[in-house]
Amino acid sequence: MKLKVSVPSGKTLYQVLREKGFMKSAYCGGRGICGKCIVKVEGKEELACLLFGAFEGEVELPEENLISEGERLPDIPACGKTGFGVAIDLGTTGAEAALFDLSTGKFVKSFKTLNLQSAFGADVVTRVELARVNYDKERELLLKTVSLLLQEMEVPVKEAVVVSNPVIQHFLLGAPVSGFERFPFKLEVEEEVFTTGKELGLEGFRETLFYLPPPLKGFIGSDFLSNLLVLTENRPDFAVADLGTNAEMGIWKENEGVAASVPAGPAFEGVGLFSGMRAVEGAIYKVFFDGRDFRFLTVGRKPPLGICASGYFDLIHLLKSFRVLTPEGGIREEGIPPLIAGRIREINREKAFVLYESDETLVALTQSDVRKFLLAKGAVYGALKTLSEEAGVPRELFLSGAFGSHVEKRSIRGVKLIPENFPEPVAAGNLALKGASLLLGSSSKREEIKEIKRRVKPVELATNKTFESAYIEGMEL
Repeated sequence: MKLKVSVPSGKTLYQVLREKGFMKSAYCGGRGICGKCIVKVEGKEELACLLFGAFEGEVELPEENLISEGERLPDIPACGKTGFGVAIDLGTTGAEAALFDLSTGKFVKSFKTLNLQSAFGADVVTRVELARVNYDKERELLLKTVSLLLQEMEVPVKEAVVVSNPVIQHFLLGAPVSGFERFPFKLEVEEEVFTTGKELGLEGFRETLFYLPPPLKGFIGSDFLSNLLVLTENRPDFAVADLGTNAEMGIWKENEGVAASVPAGPAFEGVGLFSGMRAVEGAIYKVFFDGRDFRFLTVGRKPPLGICASGYFDLIHLLKSFRVLTPEGGIREEGIPPLIAGRIREINREKAFVLYESDETLVALTQSDVRKFLLAKGAVYGALKTLSEEAGVPRELFLSGAFGSHVEKRSIRGVKLIPENFPEPVAAGNLALKGASLLLGSSSKREEIKEIKRRVKPVELATNKTFESAYIEGMEL
């Protein structure tokens, strides 16, 4: 895979690629010892950690592990059509697609991958800024992400439903994104869109029919409305938080809702942290203490390569319980059990807790990781508290996305992700993808998601005094 990369002065190519989610943390921490960060620059193999900025050019990365198996979804109602349909959740950091037999509604298989557009920034705000001069390349990488997922299905795809946040949707459609540069944000596309692979520029899928549901407003998109499409079928009073790089959440009561979004950063995707990775094989997704030492579980029961978001929640909760972490998120070295003190060392000139190491892999939580985590969870806490003051405390709380599939309830409470008066959270899997699947071939569901949009009030947090104080409160452990 080839990427155009810009490395600023004072950073290495390795640091930039790792921050964007394109490279796992090297065992040596980027000191040129382990040889795990080899890339090709102008056809020549180089150690990314030894290539210092300022530098700008094309870098070739290995495509291993770019595609992995996704979530198993429920069957959908048969829509009276023949052929195959694909539901796609096109996220800021990751993307997932599920294949269905339209004649029977049967789920066939699903896959997930990294959104290749991440090369231009971990968050949509950065990508919008860079789009002033890089729009075509950013869109090209987004189209390649969609193509990778569709190619993996290995069947002719008759129709596809794509849900996403509004910025990603605009990029996909080739619409200007300059309206997202400053408040008040202006959407060029506010209604549903029917198009084809040919019109989008997806070679190999020119005849595929694409349906993109409408966004809500600002940074709240069709992915969030798809969450509501699933949950409102049989629940009158609930909150849902779709915790990704662009975190979207809302409360639904008496057939009306309020919603908001916060830029949580890629921490909830396990990206941009020292040992962070997506929830793919080798990712530590659960951490616990068995009375004698720290233990963990990995996706696919493979040797550990890093930590995904749910693993970070467990680890940070445990370190808080052992008073290794202060309420402000600082790492202590004094007054803690010797077993834990022996795991604290300096990595890249900052304190870190080492969870696992072998001859090839170092998995650690650094001080800057904790800071990024607190910024993300503080924003979510603040948004949920603000929405509850607007609409009331919900009866149920659902966590959507890969993160919500593995995280422990005690860890969520332990790190203060949600307000104390909220109900116990329930992991709901990828509700955005489930909602997208219900829209395959269904005109009634497409009318229903438009009606849900009309019944949801966006809450602007940027100028909200309640959010300001709640965000600060949520920054503490």
